[in-house]
Amino acid sequence: MQKTNTRKMVLCAIFSAIIVAFTVIPYTGYINYAGIIEITTLHIVVILGAIALGWRYGAFLGGVWGITCVLRALTNPLWYPFINPLISVVPRIFVGLVAGLVFMALRKKIALVPSAAVAALAGSLTNTVLVLTALNLFSDMVKWDFFEQFKQFFVAIISINGGIELVAAIIIAPVLATAVLGQMDKAKG
Repeated sequence: MQKTNTRKMVLCAIFSAIIVAFTVIPYTGYINYAGIIEITTLHIVVILGAIALGWRYGAFLGGVWGITCVLRALTNPLWYPFINPLISVVPRIFVGLVAGLVFMALRKKIALVPSAAVAALAGSLTNTVLVLTALNLFSDMVKWDFFEQFKQFFVAIISINGGIELVAAIIIAPVLATAVLGQMDKAKG
């Protein structure tokens, strides 16, 4: 049991480092296109961590992602509303929580790949729905006239990106989950 916990903590640290690296390395965690529009891949890292390590670690990894999102928003005026943790941190914690719980429930009944695909679907939808909801509910707490003028534009872009991110997660997460879980099984030996 102690060996398993140590392995999980080490893997959690690796996933956390990947989240931080993807946040600061251009075109990895946030893929910029058309100048101001970005698609994120960080939800896939959180979902994969939740699948491999469980919902508690998934929630933690979502929190890491949310904190890096706040820090990034502090240096990027376009994403100013994301300095509010209700918009940036809380939804991301739920991404890992939901993906981990869905995977755990499904894995008892169906094979790995469909379980991971549905967990990726659930985690990705959780991110899009909660971020959009939080933007609508809590962006008024961020006093920034520019954002208010372009609020509908931001919501539309995030909605479109959410669809792209959803498809990417459903395709990528099961493939990576198969590899990671296979290696974890070998390590248990």
